[in-house]
Amino acid sequence: MASEPDHARRYAESNRPEIALITNHGYAGVDIPVGGATDTGGQNFYVNTLARKLERLGYRVTVFTRGGFPHFESDAFRDEPEFLSDYVRYIFVPGGGSTFMHKEDIAIALDEEVEWLERFVQGEADRRDCDPWEVYEFINSHYWDAGVIATRLAERWRNDLVCKAMTQLLEGTVESVELETMHRLRHARAMGSVPGFHLGRMLIHHFAARHETLQHQVRAAVSTWASLRRLEPKAENELVDQVMASVNVHRDADAPMRRLIAADALGREILAHFPDIDERIKRRMDRVNCHVWTPHSLGELKDFNFYDRPPEIRRPLKFCERRHHERAVADRAQAFVATSAKIADRLWVHYRVSINDTFYFPPCVDGDEFRPRDASETDATYAYLAERSGLSADRLKQSSVVFETSRMDSTKRKDLLLAAFARVTANHPEAILLIGGGPKNELFDALQRQLDDTREIRGRAFLLGAIPEGYLAPMFSIADLYVSASEMEGFGMSVSQAAAARTAVVSSDLIPFSLHHAPKQAVIVPAGDVDAFADAMNRLLADDAERDRRAGELAEVAKELDWERKAAAFLAYLRGRGIDIAEGTPA
Repeated sequence: MASEPDHARRYAESNRPEIALITNHGYAGVDIPVGGATDTGGQNFYVNTLARKLERLGYRVTVFTRGGFPHFESDAFRDEPEFLSDYVRYIFVPGGGSTFMHKEDIAIALDEEVEWLERFVQGEADRRDCDPWEVYEFINSHYWDAGVIATRLAERWRNDLVCKAMTQLLEGTVESVELETMHRLRHARAMGSVPGFHLGRMLIHHFAARHETLQHQVRAAVSTWASLRRLEPKAENELVDQVMASVNVHRDADAPMRRLIAADALGREILAHFPDIDERIKRRMDRVNCHVWTPHSLGELKDFNFYDRPPEIRRPLKFCERRHHERAVADRAQAFVATSAKIADRLWVHYRVSINDTFYFPPCVDGDEFRPRDASETDATYAYLAERSGLSADRLKQSSVVFETSRMDSTKRKDLLLAAFARVTANHPEAILLIGGGPKNELFDALQRQLDDTREIRGRAFLLGAIPEGYLAPMFSIADLYVSASEMEGFGMSVSQAAAARTAVVSSDLIPFSLHHAPKQAVIVPAGDVDAFADAMNRLLADDAERDRRAGELAEVAKELDWERKAAAFLAYLRGRGIDIAEGTPA
């Protein structure tokens, strides 16, 4: 295995085009604590696998995530770069202090992260002798918090671009101290939003103290500009007339508003007289916005799923705040990725995103990891399970294994699985239930008490906590049945992974993978219905033929979700949307 310095050297020396991914919350990184850390789960698998497939297609990938706080297990600070491989690295972005933040509370960290990230990318640009927005072929953000970061980063680059252009246009017309102030306050003034307005306002403001009336201010500004640019007197007069005509349309407006209107008209008219400069600004502004947003879930969809819940459950999820963040990102991103049909629906209906701007890219399946395995590949996993459960490896191999893994969160309804399994044990004395996921929080303790207090499942059901990565994929393969009662899923990656491992599935009706990709292959039951889950498990555990048939059909569905093929189609789609992406250079 290559060392970190080796990875860093190869990454730095490579001439592969580079892509940036941003996944900001939770414990994102090279080693994903599967089900073992707050706000860490399926999205992290998605990002890491996408990065690896882009690498295989010939790109370098930098994944940005929040750092500057300790890991929940080791207390090691997340600050130094980590390498997933030679051409995939993690960069940890500080902001918001030195403690972990839940994703619902992370908005307060984003400004600091954006400022740090802007400086980092500028350093990369300086080393490559290019503009910062040219460092990456495109930026793909994941979830709303990363979407805000990417949006604000692009806004800052637009401010820089326009400020530089304005400086070139205004030099010799206004004092250098005003140009310095413009540069210092470029982000606070949102210089990149309306270049013409900023140009006109600078000129009028420069002459405001010398002339009393707005018309005289405009004429003085135009006169100085015309002299600098050596315009003919006729053109100068026409320019003044055009600006004042725009102002006079709003003759009833108060003086401050008329002055703003004049500034906008003046700037636009000046740029119209210099179409080459105007076109160059617009062309470069378009290149700056190479942001592609993958929300993974949406506040509107989550709010819908929790619509009837009491306020004490809804309040901490901050749906209103989240919707406003998401709508701001949706207004500014250049393209969008929907990881499920429901997310596409909400993007189109609630966020006014065009169908043509949306690429469907669900969490695909890494067939190298999640697949049927022979006995030699599962011995270590059985040894791990024997240690965790107290059952012998032989007993485990002879059991009917029901499996579930996800983060330790109330929306995953692990309590319902324990209750349903208690109704299964009498009919299937050979069956055991294995539940993965961490951290060992209050919910974990409550589930353990539920298990201990339920006579039917003591010694038959086991809370494994966070499952080490080396044992996770084989767990799907050794299971006879994968059951997910989750009531809050963007897609349902663990269910698709079970399908790829050729394992039959019982799923709630709130899991998009089951509903949209395997409605006939999975057994889908109403969310929250203990009896329905128990009946489905009883039926499949009793019928080997049906269980095997469904497992085989699910494996065929999973083959259609090939990561690398989808990643290549994604790049082709973005090129079709006008994003100039260089061809990869595979080794």
